[in-house]
Amino acid sequence: MNTSSLPRRTVVLLAAGLVVGTAMPSLADHDHGKGKGKKKGHQEAPSRVEGFCSGGGAARPLEVTVEGQRATGLYAVPKGKAKGLVVYTHGYGHTVESWRKHLTDTAARDGVIAVAMNYRGELISPPAKGKTLPTSRGWQVREGAADSNAAAQLIERRCPGLKTIVLYGVSMGGNTAGLALAAKPTRSSGAPLYDYWFQMEGAANVIETYFSARGLKSSGNATAVNAVEDIEREMGGTFEAKSSVYEEHAVINRVDDIVASGVKSVVMMHGVGDGLVPYNQSRELFALLTDAGVPAEFHTFVTRSSTSEPGTTLDGYATGNVPGYTSPFSGHASESSETHIMNIAGFTRLSEVLGGKAPDCGEHLVDGSTGQRYYAATQNVC
Repeated sequence: MNTSSLPRRTVVLLAAGLVVGTAMPSLADHDHGKGKGKKKGHQEAPSRVEGFCSGGGAARPLEVTVEGQRATGLYAVPKGKAKGLVVYTHGYGHTVESWRKHLTDTAARDGVIAVAMNYRGELISPPAKGKTLPTSRGWQVREGAADSNAAAQLIERRCPGLKTIVLYGVSMGGNTAGLALAAKPTRSSGAPLYDYWFQMEGAANVIETYFSARGLKSSGNATAVNAVEDIEREMGGTFEAKSSVYEEHAVINRVDDIVASGVKSVVMMHGVGDGLVPYNQSRELFALLTDAGVPAEFHTFVTRSSTSEPGTTLDGYATGNVPGYTSPFSGHASESSETHIMNIAGFTRLSEVLGGKAPDCGEHLVDGSTGQRYYAATQNVC
């Protein structure tokens, strides 16, 4: 979508995408739930799948039945025995195709299985003329949460010995990931499914997002119009008609459930100049998590580096058409970007966590233009 026409406070959407390939046979979950020990809501995997957990190569298609419906995605595996699993949840307007290279890179770099799911109910369109990635319509975060949990549980059952499992949500995918945790999913042993949660420029308050989009709808802004329609479709109506559903879908209202999920700690990153998902949503969630005793670290990005594109910035709505001007700020990153300062930092931190360096309990201020990073310890439970 063209974001240059969006006003400054477009809390709505567009968190970028990441993807995975389809070069190898898919794992189809098709025994229809017969037998003992099946998880309610999705079906058990076949007893043997040759080369499912390792072997490297291109991303592969994944299929699982969730709530009686077919859910699809992509996953990538390392060459050797996988030491962990990363579950990516994509943002608004994206599909798993935005994550294809990120999945294979993660598997090869970190020695883990990496998976991303499309969300049941999304309306997926082929790439527009001149584009390479498909797009989607929908705010199907509840479905995405269930689909992601089902995929993670299937992989965990099929690949014993996964030491660390990370949930990594981006933009609208932060809403998805929060609901996935709030469902309190478990491993086959009964232990908590996820060890760590990465909340990257995440949409933590869908109610704020909805009203921001609704306020812009009268201007005819296409993104705002779509966002209102998509959120109302997910919630079953307007906020006035379905307020309790909206409240249940807002991550900031699910902190108690997230605590009960057993997640060990959280890594959060957000640009103060984000022009799509307001920075204040992450700040509010961080405060709620730390008050609830969840160890969390928060990285605030102010400016970008010379090798990073700005992404979608607040000042870009006023200066985007100024010839020769490029914002110095770190805005909302595209999910498929390999050069945005926040994406690089997120994947670097992910590698550290998978390598055994647990998240800390502090505030990190990143000044990309000078390469400086400032740290301040917070009063927390680490």
